[in-house]
Amino acid sequence: MNKIDVVIIGSGIAGLTTAYYLQKNIPDLTYKIIEARNDLGGTWDQMRFPGVRSDTDMYTYGFTFNPWQGPIIGQGKDIKKYLNDTAVKFNIRDNILFDTKVTSLSWNNDQWTTKTNRQDFISQYVICCTGSRDYKYPNFPKFKDEDKYQGEIVHTQDWQNTAIKDKNVAIIGSGCTAVTMTPAVVKEAKKVTLIQRSPAWIINVDGQEKSTRLYKTFETLIDYFHSRLFKKSYKKKIIAKYPYYDDTNVPAYDFWNQRPACSLDHDYFISLKTNKVTVEHQEVSNWEPHGIKLKNGKVIECDLTIMATGLNAQILGGIDIVVNDKTIRLNDTSWYRGMMFSGIPNLFAHTGYINFSWTARCEIVSERICRTLQYMQKKNLTTCTPKYVGKKSKPAIEANYVLRSMDKFPNRSYKFYNANYILEYLIFKFTRINDGVVDFK
Repeated sequence: MNKIDVVIIGSGIAGLTTAYYLQKNIPDLTYKIIEARNDLGGTWDQMRFPGVRSDTDMYTYGFTFNPWQGPIIGQGKDIKKYLNDTAVKFNIRDNILFDTKVTSLSWNNDQWTTKTNRQDFISQYVICCTGSRDYKYPNFPKFKDEDKYQGEIVHTQDWQNTAIKDKNVAIIGSGCTAVTMTPAVVKEAKKVTLIQRSPAWIINVDGQEKSTRLYKTFETLIDYFHSRLFKKSYKKKIIAKYPYYDDTNVPAYDFWNQRPACSLDHDYFISLKTNKVTVEHQEVSNWEPHGIKLKNGKVIECDLTIMATGLNAQILGGIDIVVNDKTIRLNDTSWYRGMMFSGIPNLFAHTGYINFSWTARCEIVSERICRTLQYMQKKNLTTCTPKYVGKKSKPAIEANYVLRSMDKFPNRSYKFYNANYILEYLIFKFTRINDGVVDFK
Protein backbone atom coordinates (compact mmCIF):
# COMPACT_ATOMS: atom_id res chain seq x y z
CA MET A 1 0.00 0.00 0.00
CA ASN A 2 1.02 3.58 -0.63
CA LYS A 3 1.44 5.63 2.54
CA ILE A 4 0.94 9.39 2.52
CA ASP A 5 -0.25 12.02 4.98
CA VAL A 6 -3.38 13.27 3.22
CA VAL A 7 -5.69 11.75 0.60
CA ILE A 8 -7.75 14.32 -1.30
CA ILE A 9 -10.68 12.89 -3.24
CA GLY A 10 -11.66 14.96 -6.28
CA SER A 11 -9.81 17.47 -8.47
CA GLY A 12 -12.49 20.10 -8.96
CA ILE A 13 -12.45 23.52 -7.34
CA ALA A 14 -12.51 22.08 -3.80
CA GLY A 15 -9.67 19.65 -4.48
CA LEU A 16 -7.43 22.27 -6.06
CA THR A 17 -8.18 24.73 -3.26
CA THR A 18 -7.37 22.15 -0.59
CA ALA A 19 -4.10 21.23 -2.26
CA TYR A 20 -3.04 24.86 -2.56
CA TYR A 21 -3.61 25.65 1.11
CA LEU A 22 -1.95 22.44 2.27
CA GLN A 23 1.13 23.30 0.21
CA LYS A 24 1.12 26.85 1.49
CA ASN A 25 0.51 26.23 5.19
CA ILE A 26 1.89 22.74 5.88
CA PRO A 27 4.42 22.03 3.12
CA ASP A 28 5.92 19.06 4.99
CA LEU A 29 2.71 17.02 4.60
CA THR A 30 2.52 14.70 1.61
CA TYR A 31 -0.72 14.42 -0.36
CA LYS A 32 -2.30 12.86 -3.43
CA ILE A 33 -5.47 13.89 -5.25
CA ILE A 34 -7.50 10.92 -6.42
CA GLU A 35 -9.68 11.66 -9.44
CA ALA A 36 -12.11 9.22 -11.04
CA ARG A 37 -12.23 11.12 -14.34
CA ASN A 38 -9.43 11.39 -16.90
CA ASP A 39 -8.95 15.11 -16.30
CA LEU A 40 -9.39 17.71 -13.59
CA GLY A 41 -12.15 20.27 -13.26
CA GLY A 42 -15.03 18.38 -11.67
CA THR A 43 -18.25 20.02 -12.87
CA TRP A 44 -16.38 21.90 -15.58
CA ASP A 45 -15.04 18.71 -17.07
CA GLN A 46 -18.36 16.89 -16.69
CA MET A 47 -20.79 19.48 -18.07
CA ARG A 48 -20.60 19.97 -21.83
CA PHE A 49 -24.11 20.93 -22.86
CA PRO A 50 -24.62 23.90 -25.21
CA GLY A 51 -24.02 27.27 -23.58
CA VAL A 52 -22.61 25.85 -20.34
CA ARG A 53 -21.29 28.68 -18.17
CA SER A 54 -21.10 29.87 -14.58
CA ASP A 55 -24.33 30.82 -12.83
CA THR A 56 -22.53 33.14 -10.42
CA ASP A 57 -20.02 35.91 -10.93
CA MET A 58 -16.43 34.85 -11.52
CA TYR A 59 -15.03 37.50 -9.20
CA THR A 60 -16.23 35.46 -6.22
CA TYR A 61 -16.11 32.11 -8.00
CA GLY A 62 -12.43 32.53 -8.89
CA PHE A 63 -9.60 31.81 -6.47
CA THR A 64 -8.22 34.59 -4.25
CA PHE A 65 -4.76 33.12 -4.79
CA ASN A 66 -5.14 33.20 -8.59
CA PRO A 67 -7.82 35.77 -9.46
CA TRP A 68 -10.00 35.31 -12.53
CA GLN A 69 -9.08 37.77 -15.29
CA GLY A 70 -11.95 37.20 -17.71
CA PRO A 71 -15.54 38.50 -17.97
CA ILE A 72 -17.95 38.42 -15.06
CA ILE A 73 -19.68 35.26 -16.33
CA GLY A 74 -17.30 32.52 -17.42
CA GLN A 75 -17.92 30.09 -20.26
CA GLY A 76 -17.46 26.42 -19.40
CA LYS A 77 -14.37 25.84 -21.56
CA ASP A 78 -12.71 28.99 -20.18
CA ILE A 79 -13.36 27.95 -16.58
CA LYS A 80 -11.92 24.51 -17.30
CA LYS A 81 -8.76 26.14 -18.75
CA TYR A 82 -8.53 28.46 -15.75
CA LEU A 83 -8.64 25.52 -13.35
CA ASN A 84 -5.99 23.64 -15.30
CA ASP A 85 -3.76 26.72 -15.49
CA THR A 86 -4.10 27.12 -11.73
CA ALA A 87 -3.18 23.48 -11.11
CA VAL A 88 -0.09 23.81 -13.32
CA LYS A 89 0.94 27.18 -11.88
CA PHE A 90 1.02 25.85 -8.31
CA ASN A 91 2.42 22.39 -9.17
CA ILE A 92 -0.77 20.66 -8.13
CA ARG A 93 -1.46 18.74 -11.32
CA ASP A 94 1.57 16.47 -10.81
CA ASN A 95 -0.06 15.23 -7.59
CA ILE A 96 -3.29 14.08 -9.27
CA LEU A 97 -3.97 10.42 -10.03
CA PHE A 98 -6.48 10.31 -12.89
CA ASP A 99 -8.79 7.43 -13.83
CA THR A 100 -8.68 6.34 -10.20
CA LYS A 101 -12.00 5.79 -8.47
CA VAL A 102 -12.35 5.48 -4.70
CA THR A 103 -14.45 2.46 -3.78
CA SER A 104 -14.34 2.64 0.02
CA LEU A 105 -12.86 4.41 3.03
CA SER A 106 -12.04 2.41 6.13
CA TRP A 107 -10.73 3.70 9.49
CA ASN A 108 -8.79 1.33 11.73
CA ASN A 109 -5.77 1.66 14.00
CA ASP A 110 -5.85 5.47 13.79
CA GLN A 111 -5.45 5.61 10.04
CA TRP A 112 -7.52 5.61 6.86
CA THR A 113 -7.35 2.97 4.17
CA THR A 114 -8.54 4.34 0.85
CA LYS A 115 -9.34 1.60 -1.64
CA THR A 116 -9.51 2.41 -5.34
CA ASN A 117 -9.88 0.55 -8.61
CA ARG A 118 -6.11 0.81 -9.18
CA GLN A 119 -4.17 1.03 -5.92
CA ASP A 120 -4.79 1.51 -2.22
CA PHE A 121 -3.55 4.21 0.16
CA ILE A 122 -2.95 4.53 3.89
CA SER A 123 -3.17 8.05 5.30
CA GLN A 124 -3.74 9.94 8.52
CA TYR A 125 -6.31 12.27 6.94
CA VAL A 126 -8.88 12.19 4.15
CA ILE A 127 -10.39 15.33 2.64
CA CYS A 128 -13.42 14.70 0.47
CA CYS A 129 -13.78 17.18 -2.41
CA THR A 130 -16.42 15.39 -4.44
CA GLY A 131 -18.90 18.27 -4.57
CA SER A 132 -22.55 18.11 -3.55
CA ARG A 133 -24.13 16.40 -6.59
CA ASP A 134 -24.59 12.81 -7.68
CA TYR A 135 -23.29 12.76 -11.25
CA LYS A 136 -23.68 9.02 -11.63
CA TYR A 137 -27.43 9.02 -11.14
CA PRO A 138 -28.92 12.38 -12.23
CA ASN A 139 -32.54 13.29 -11.64
CA PHE A 140 -34.17 11.67 -14.64
CA PRO A 141 -37.99 11.78 -14.37
CA LYS A 142 -39.77 8.80 -15.87
CA PHE A 143 -43.02 9.32 -17.75
CA LYS A 144 -45.42 6.72 -19.11
CA ASP A 145 -44.95 5.18 -22.54
CA GLU A 146 -41.30 6.19 -22.95
CA ASP A 147 -40.77 3.14 -25.15
CA LYS A 148 -43.24 4.58 -27.67
CA TYR A 149 -41.24 7.78 -28.21
CA GLN A 150 -39.32 7.70 -31.49
CA GLY A 151 -37.12 10.71 -30.79
CA GLU A 152 -33.93 11.08 -28.76
CA ILE A 153 -33.79 11.72 -25.01
CA VAL A 154 -30.65 13.12 -23.37
CA HIS A 155 -29.89 14.47 -19.90
CA THR A 156 -27.73 17.59 -19.81
CA GLN A 157 -25.11 15.98 -17.59
CA ASP A 158 -24.63 13.17 -20.13
CA TRP A 159 -24.32 15.47 -23.12
CA GLN A 160 -21.99 14.16 -25.80
CA ASN A 161 -22.17 16.20 -29.01
CA THR A 162 -25.90 15.63 -29.47
CA ALA A 163 -27.14 17.05 -32.80
CA ILE A 164 -29.55 20.01 -32.48
CA LYS A 165 -29.52 21.63 -35.91
CA ASP A 166 -32.96 21.93 -37.53
CA LYS A 167 -34.64 19.76 -34.90
CA ASN A 168 -37.81 20.34 -32.92
CA VAL A 169 -36.47 20.41 -29.38
CA ALA A 170 -38.25 20.14 -26.04
CA ILE A 171 -36.39 21.24 -22.91
CA ILE A 172 -37.87 19.92 -19.66
CA GLY A 173 -36.91 22.00 -16.63
CA SER A 174 -36.88 25.62 -15.51
CA GLY A 175 -33.73 25.96 -13.43
CA CYS A 176 -30.25 27.31 -14.06
CA THR A 177 -29.34 24.72 -16.70
CA ALA A 178 -32.48 25.27 -18.78
CA VAL A 179 -32.06 29.05 -18.67
CA THR A 180 -28.37 28.80 -19.55
CA MET A 181 -28.72 26.46 -22.51
CA THR A 182 -31.89 27.85 -24.11
CA PRO A 183 -30.17 30.75 -25.97
CA ALA A 184 -27.56 28.35 -27.38
CA VAL A 185 -30.14 25.75 -28.46
CA VAL A 186 -32.36 28.37 -30.10
CA LYS A 187 -29.53 29.33 -32.45
CA GLU A 188 -29.53 25.88 -34.08
CA ALA A 189 -32.90 24.28 -33.48
CA LYS A 190 -35.90 24.60 -35.79
CA LYS A 191 -38.23 25.05 -32.84
CA VAL A 192 -37.83 24.99 -29.05
CA THR A 193 -40.53 24.25 -26.48
CA LEU A 194 -39.73 24.88 -22.83
CA ILE A 195 -41.77 22.60 -20.59
CA GLN A 196 -41.76 23.98 -17.07
CA ARG A 197 -43.77 22.51 -14.26
CA SER A 198 -43.33 25.80 -12.44
CA PRO A 199 -41.47 29.05 -13.19
CA ALA A 200 -38.15 29.99 -11.59
CA TRP A 201 -36.59 33.25 -10.48
CA ILE A 202 -34.26 34.59 -13.16
CA ILE A 203 -31.98 37.61 -12.96
CA ASN A 204 -29.97 39.34 -15.67
CA VAL A 205 -26.22 39.89 -15.53
CA ASP A 206 -24.46 42.61 -17.50
CA GLY A 207 -21.65 40.82 -19.33
CA GLN A 208 -19.58 44.01 -19.43
CA GLU A 209 -19.70 44.59 -15.69
CA LYS A 210 -16.33 45.00 -14.00
CA SER A 211 -16.01 44.48 -10.29
CA THR A 212 -13.90 43.05 -7.49
CA ARG A 213 -14.30 40.06 -5.21
CA LEU A 214 -14.77 42.29 -2.16
CA TYR A 215 -17.49 44.41 -3.79
CA LYS A 216 -19.41 41.41 -5.17
CA THR A 217 -19.18 39.72 -1.78
CA PHE A 218 -20.94 42.54 0.01
CA GLU A 219 -23.34 43.21 -2.86
CA THR A 220 -24.50 39.60 -2.98
CA LEU A 221 -24.90 39.24 0.78
CA ILE A 222 -26.75 42.55 1.14
CA ASP A 223 -29.08 41.47 -1.67
CA TYR A 224 -29.62 38.11 0.02
CA PHE A 225 -30.55 39.53 3.40
CA HIS A 226 -32.73 42.20 1.79
CA SER A 227 -34.69 39.44 0.08
CA ARG A 228 -35.12 37.56 3.38
CA LEU A 229 -36.08 40.53 5.54
CA PHE A 230 -38.39 42.25 3.07
CA LYS A 231 -39.80 39.34 1.08
CA LYS A 232 -42.91 41.03 -0.34
CA SER A 233 -41.25 44.28 -1.43
CA TYR A 234 -38.28 42.41 -2.86
CA LYS A 235 -40.54 40.12 -4.89
CA LYS A 236 -42.40 43.16 -6.25
CA LYS A 237 -39.08 44.74 -7.18
CA ILE A 238 -37.99 41.70 -9.22
CA ILE A 239 -41.37 41.38 -10.95
CA ALA A 240 -41.33 45.08 -11.88
CA LYS A 241 -37.79 44.80 -13.25
CA TYR A 242 -38.49 41.88 -15.58
CA PRO A 243 -41.60 42.04 -17.82
CA TYR A 244 -41.10 38.27 -18.18
CA TYR A 245 -43.16 37.85 -15.02
CA ASP A 246 -46.91 38.30 -14.90
CA ASP A 247 -49.87 37.08 -12.85
CA THR A 248 -49.57 33.57 -14.29
CA ASN A 249 -45.80 33.33 -14.29
CA VAL A 250 -44.50 34.02 -10.78
CA PRO A 251 -42.50 31.40 -8.83
CA ALA A 252 -44.30 29.94 -5.84
CA TYR A 253 -41.17 30.03 -3.67
CA ASP A 254 -39.41 33.05 -2.18
CA PHE A 255 -36.36 34.50 -3.88
CA TRP A 256 -33.14 32.75 -2.75
CA ASN A 257 -35.03 29.70 -1.47
CA GLN A 258 -33.44 28.28 -4.57
CA ARG A 259 -30.42 29.67 -6.38
CA PRO A 260 -31.71 32.14 -9.04
CA ALA A 261 -31.00 31.34 -12.67
CA CYS A 262 -28.76 33.72 -14.61
CA SER A 263 -29.52 35.35 -17.96
CA LEU A 264 -26.44 36.92 -19.55
CA ASP A 265 -27.13 40.25 -21.28
CA HIS A 266 -30.84 39.34 -21.36
CA ASP A 267 -30.07 36.39 -23.70
CA TYR A 268 -32.73 34.13 -22.18
CA PHE A 269 -35.42 36.80 -22.27
CA ILE A 270 -34.49 37.69 -25.85
CA SER A 271 -34.81 34.02 -26.84
CA LEU A 272 -38.35 33.89 -25.50
CA LYS A 273 -39.37 36.74 -27.77
CA THR A 274 -38.41 34.87 -30.95
CA ASN A 275 -41.02 32.94 -32.94
CA LYS A 276 -38.98 29.77 -32.42
CA VAL A 277 -39.66 29.46 -28.67
CA THR A 278 -42.81 28.44 -26.81
CA VAL A 279 -43.15 28.10 -23.03
CA GLU A 280 -45.56 25.58 -21.52
CA HIS A 281 -46.19 25.77 -17.76
CA GLN A 282 -47.53 22.26 -17.51
CA GLU A 283 -46.58 18.87 -16.14
CA VAL A 284 -45.83 16.00 -18.48
CA SER A 285 -48.49 13.29 -18.78
CA ASN A 286 -46.87 10.70 -21.05
CA TRP A 287 -44.84 10.14 -24.17
CA GLU A 288 -46.31 9.94 -27.65
CA PRO A 289 -44.52 8.47 -30.71
CA HIS A 290 -43.60 11.92 -31.98
CA GLY A 291 -43.57 13.99 -28.85
CA ILE A 292 -44.69 14.71 -25.31
CA LYS A 293 -48.27 14.88 -24.08
CA LEU A 294 -48.94 17.39 -21.32
CA LYS A 295 -51.50 16.97 -18.56
CA ASN A 296 -53.74 19.57 -20.23
CA GLY A 297 -53.94 17.26 -23.24
CA LYS A 298 -51.63 19.26 -25.51
CA VAL A 299 -49.05 17.29 -27.50
CA ILE A 300 -45.62 18.85 -28.07
CA GLU A 301 -44.03 17.43 -31.20
CA CYS A 302 -40.27 17.04 -30.85
CA ASP A 303 -37.36 15.10 -32.32
CA LEU A 304 -35.11 15.69 -29.32
CA THR A 305 -36.00 15.95 -25.64
CA ILE A 306 -33.46 17.50 -23.33
CA MET A 307 -33.85 16.68 -19.65
CA ALA A 308 -32.62 19.81 -17.84
CA THR A 309 -33.98 18.33 -14.64
CA GLY A 310 -30.90 18.67 -12.50
CA LEU A 311 -29.06 16.31 -10.23
CA ASN A 312 -29.56 14.80 -6.81
CA ALA A 313 -27.62 15.99 -3.79
CA GLN A 314 -24.87 13.76 -2.48
CA ILE A 315 -22.26 14.05 0.26
CA LEU A 316 -18.89 12.29 0.26
CA GLY A 317 -19.41 11.13 -3.29
CA GLY A 318 -21.55 8.19 -2.21
CA ILE A 319 -18.43 6.42 -0.96
CA ASP A 320 -18.87 3.70 1.66
CA ILE A 321 -17.44 4.85 5.01
CA VAL A 322 -16.43 2.27 7.61
CA VAL A 323 -15.13 3.24 11.07
CA ASN A 324 -13.71 0.47 13.25
CA ASP A 325 -15.58 -2.14 11.18
CA LYS A 326 -18.91 -0.29 11.46
CA THR A 327 -20.53 1.11 8.31
CA ILE A 328 -21.49 4.75 8.84
CA ARG A 329 -24.87 6.08 7.78
CA LEU A 330 -24.56 9.87 7.42
CA ASN A 331 -28.19 10.38 8.38
CA ASP A 332 -27.25 9.13 11.86
CA THR A 333 -24.52 11.75 12.29
CA SER A 334 -24.35 15.44 13.03
CA TRP A 335 -22.62 17.98 10.78
CA TYR A 336 -19.80 19.88 12.48
CA ARG A 337 -19.47 23.35 10.92
CA GLY A 338 -20.45 21.89 7.56
CA MET A 339 -17.02 20.26 7.23
CA MET A 340 -16.86 17.14 9.50
CA PHE A 341 -19.22 14.44 10.75
CA SER A 342 -19.75 13.12 14.26
CA GLY A 343 -18.10 9.80 14.98
CA ILE A 344 -15.84 9.92 11.91
CA PRO A 345 -12.20 10.72 12.78
CA ASN A 346 -9.84 12.76 10.60
CA LEU A 347 -12.31 13.10 7.74
CA PHE A 348 -13.08 16.51 6.26
CA ALA A 349 -15.44 17.47 3.46
CA HIS A 350 -16.41 20.53 1.46
CA THR A 351 -19.86 21.89 0.83
CA GLY A 352 -20.99 25.26 -0.47
CA TYR A 353 -23.33 28.17 0.13
CA ILE A 354 -26.90 28.60 -1.01
CA ASN A 355 -26.42 32.27 -1.79
CA PHE A 356 -22.76 32.64 -2.62
CA SER A 357 -19.98 31.03 -4.59
CA TRP A 358 -18.77 27.51 -3.98
CA THR A 359 -15.14 28.64 -4.11
CA ALA A 360 -15.48 31.12 -1.26
CA ARG A 361 -16.42 28.43 1.23
CA CYS A 362 -13.84 26.02 -0.15
CA GLU A 363 -11.15 28.54 0.71
CA ILE A 364 -12.20 29.24 4.29
CA VAL A 365 -12.82 25.53 4.97
CA SER A 366 -9.39 24.68 3.55
CA GLU A 367 -7.75 27.22 5.84
CA ARG A 368 -9.71 25.85 8.81
CA ILE A 369 -8.54 22.34 7.95
CA CYS A 370 -4.94 23.56 7.86
CA ARG A 371 -5.36 25.28 11.23
CA THR A 372 -6.71 22.00 12.64
CA LEU A 373 -3.82 19.93 11.31
CA GLN A 374 -1.28 22.50 12.53
CA TYR A 375 -2.87 22.39 15.99
CA MET A 376 -2.62 18.60 16.02
CA GLN A 377 1.01 18.70 14.94
CA LYS A 378 1.85 21.21 17.65
CA LYS A 379 0.09 19.18 20.38
CA ASN A 380 1.35 15.84 19.03
CA LEU A 381 -2.22 14.61 18.50
CA THR A 382 -3.30 11.91 16.06
CA THR A 383 -7.11 12.06 15.83
CA CYS A 384 -9.93 14.61 15.78
CA THR A 385 -13.51 13.36 16.01
CA PRO A 386 -16.60 15.59 16.25
CA LYS A 387 -19.22 14.77 18.89
CA TYR A 388 -22.89 14.17 18.14
CA VAL A 389 -24.34 17.60 18.96
CA GLY A 390 -26.32 20.38 17.36
CA LYS A 391 -29.81 21.22 16.25
CA LYS A 392 -32.01 19.13 14.00
CA SER A 393 -31.01 19.79 10.42
CA LYS A 394 -33.40 21.63 8.18
CA PRO A 395 -32.73 22.43 4.53
CA ALA A 396 -31.69 26.06 4.16
CA ILE A 397 -32.64 25.88 0.51
CA GLU A 398 -35.83 24.46 -0.98
CA ALA A 399 -34.19 23.24 -4.15
CA ASN A 400 -35.63 19.92 -5.28
CA TYR A 401 -32.20 18.30 -5.50
CA VAL A 402 -31.78 18.92 -1.76
CA LEU A 403 -35.28 17.92 -0.73
CA ARG A 404 -35.02 14.65 -2.68
CA SER A 405 -31.91 13.69 -0.73
CA MET A 406 -32.55 14.68 2.87
CA ASP A 407 -32.30 11.07 4.05
CA LYS A 408 -28.64 11.13 2.97
CA PHE A 409 -27.74 14.24 5.01
CA PRO A 410 -26.64 14.39 8.66
CA ASN A 411 -29.69 14.72 10.90
CA ARG A 412 -28.15 17.45 13.05
CA SER A 413 -25.86 20.38 12.40
CA TYR A 414 -23.57 22.40 14.67
CA LYS A 415 -22.85 26.00 13.73
CA PHE A 416 -23.17 25.58 10.00
CA TYR A 417 -23.99 29.07 8.71
CA ASN A 418 -24.45 28.18 5.07
CA ALA A 419 -26.06 31.51 4.24
CA ASN A 420 -23.48 33.84 5.76
CA TYR A 421 -20.01 33.92 4.26
CA ILE A 422 -18.79 36.90 6.30
CA LEU A 423 -19.77 35.30 9.62
CA GLU A 424 -18.20 31.97 8.70
CA TYR A 425 -15.02 33.67 7.50
CA LEU A 426 -14.57 35.31 10.91
CA ILE A 427 -15.51 32.15 12.82
CA PHE A 428 -13.23 29.87 10.83
CA LYS A 429 -10.31 32.25 11.00
CA PHE A 430 -10.42 33.39 14.63
CA THR A 431 -12.25 30.87 16.84
CA ARG A 432 -10.41 28.19 18.82
CA ILE A 433 -9.73 24.90 17.10
CA ASN A 434 -10.34 22.97 20.32
CA ASP A 435 -13.83 24.33 20.90
CA GLY A 436 -15.10 21.47 23.03
CA VAL A 437 -17.15 19.90 20.25
CA VAL A 438 -14.29 17.89 18.73
CA ASP A 439 -12.48 15.14 20.64
CA PHE A 440 -8.74 15.37 20.11
CA LYS A 441 -6.47 12.47 21.04
